[in-house]
Amino acid sequence: MGKRWIVTGNEQPCGNAAADFIAGLGLHPIACRLLANRGLTEPDEIKRFLSPDWDMDVHDPFLFTQMSAAVERIFSALESGEKITVHGDYDADGVTGSAVLISTLREIEEQVRSHVKSQMSDVRSRELDSCVDSYIPHRDKEGYGLHPVTVDYLKERGTSLLITVDCGIASVAEIAKAKSLGMDVIVVDHHQFGTELPDAILIHPKLPGETYPFKDLAAVGVAWKVACALVSEAGRRGMAMPEAFDKWLLDFVAIATVTDMVPLLGENRVLEAYGLKVLNKTRRPGMQALIRAASGQKTKGLDTMSIAFGLGPRINAAGRMDHASLALKLMLAETDQEAEELATKLEGQNRDRQKAMTQMLEEAELQFAAASEWSVLAFWSENWPPALVGLIAGKYLDRTGKPTIAIGKHGDRWVGSGRSQTPFDITESMRRAGDGFLTHVGGHMQACGFSFSHELDVKDLVDKLMVQSSADLAGTEFAPTINIDAELKLGEVDWSLIETLAKFEPMGEANRRPIFMASRLQVVACDLVGQNQNHLRCLMRDADGKSIRFIGFNFGKRASEFSIGETIDVVFDVEVNEWNGRRDIQCKLVDVRRSSV
Repeated sequence: MGKRWIVTGNEQPCGNAAADFIAGLGLHPIACRLLANRGLTEPDEIKRFLSPDWDMDVHDPFLFTQMSAAVERIFSALESGEKITVHGDYDADGVTGSAVLISTLREIEEQVRSHVKSQMSDVRSRELDSCVDSYIPHRDKEGYGLHPVTVDYLKERGTSLLITVDCGIASVAEIAKAKSLGMDVIVVDHHQFGTELPDAILIHPKLPGETYPFKDLAAVGVAWKVACALVSEAGRRGMAMPEAFDKWLLDFVAIATVTDMVPLLGENRVLEAYGLKVLNKTRRPGMQALIRAASGQKTKGLDTMSIAFGLGPRINAAGRMDHASLALKLMLAETDQEAEELATKLEGQNRDRQKAMTQMLEEAELQFAAASEWSVLAFWSENWPPALVGLIAGKYLDRTGKPTIAIGKHGDRWVGSGRSQTPFDITESMRRAGDGFLTHVGGHMQACGFSFSHELDVKDLVDKLMVQSSADLAGTEFAPTINIDAELKLGEVDWSLIETLAKFEPMGEANRRPIFMASRLQVVACDLVGQNQNHLRCLMRDADGKSIRFIGFNFGKRASEFSIGETIDVVFDVEVNEWNGRRDIQCKLVDVRRSSV
């Protein structure tokens, strides 16, 4: 099935004021359309988008309703030497959010200890140990969030202040148990919550009545807000915190703001823009080692793509293949030697993840032949690690456009993940199909997770889902889609366009890299390139006589569609190709089809 091309927006999306403002900036005429596609149509919001402003868009952390209470409780714990445990999640958001808070707590702890040491004998001062530790659950053995057995374990370990990061807002019973055991709890989260909220200090931008003005922070962003508030209070108390300590934490923020796919608009856009600057200058041995491993010793020029395809997957690999504590240790490593050892181990786990994914995809492809006509695709194997099944579901959703579930097994549990697109609610569908079957199901319209006993037959669940979805999706046609920002003539692809696109950085969720299409291009020349001859390089000409070269990576199998003289429509993005000191505009093919008559 071919991909469905959808051109978003309209031909004249800007009002006169916005159009005049854009023209005054000297931007390419297509900028108006691109900005409107991102919901930006007023001069003031366009200006703030194109020129991220720290003073305008980075808000005071004490605007959080309960931030003052959180800061007061944390300082009380640090000053009295209470055990503080930062309980994070096992993905990149939870790991980096934990690293932000642990780094900040330990720095302030050192300031507190320095003051204590000045008033104590050398013998007593040597007895002081760090009161800040961490806990991350095992992805397969424990699963997401705070668990009752973890509360018991932390109590036995001596924790009196528990700070959850990227989890906790739905852990009402677990936090009630912690409170009953004498622990205080601070929840630092951004996830969906139920009708009942936990009895804790809650730092969450979307809570009812919350006064913090920006609602779409990743958990690492919320954690950074807590860190900023703590640094501010430390300064107020006369502590000599390192200069710009909070800003140097933005390398962590830059990573998970991308990997957790929060919109790169508003405050997130500013944090990402400045975070990338910090990431490219990071002083952390662990981060430097991670960057070298992910980029082949390249340590500069990192952007959101470097995070999405390099740094983020490696951090996530720790939790998928073994335990996320490895990634957290790397983030907090204090020496180059420690960092290199941890980064090497993490790189090995990432290679293991890639190998496992290759094998799983091969097995899924064998099942796909029988499942391709189903309304919802379903794949399963008792040999698949549950930590990777969500990646399988996502791959087939992207490939076919159809809702997809994939199921693996850990111990005595089958564990699955589902992915979907509007209008099919995959979580609700799994909940109904699995009534009386599933031991757990949760998520939202486009993604879900679920589990059930190994004693039950996977095919029974799949059959129920198929019967139900066939009725729910009657008459619905799913297809992989390509969202196109605008149609361009080849003459409009120039250096002004390149300079305008640079203004849209950093790019990511809600601000994807612009995709264009061009119609009725004639293939003038085309040849196979690359070591394995699997890429295409073509020269194409439009009706106005303008010619441009296109590169189609991994388009070798589609060479027959590029016969000389053929008239085709193309979808492409525009970038700069640099080689031997020369910079050229390069149009990279995304998709192609024969032009209609």
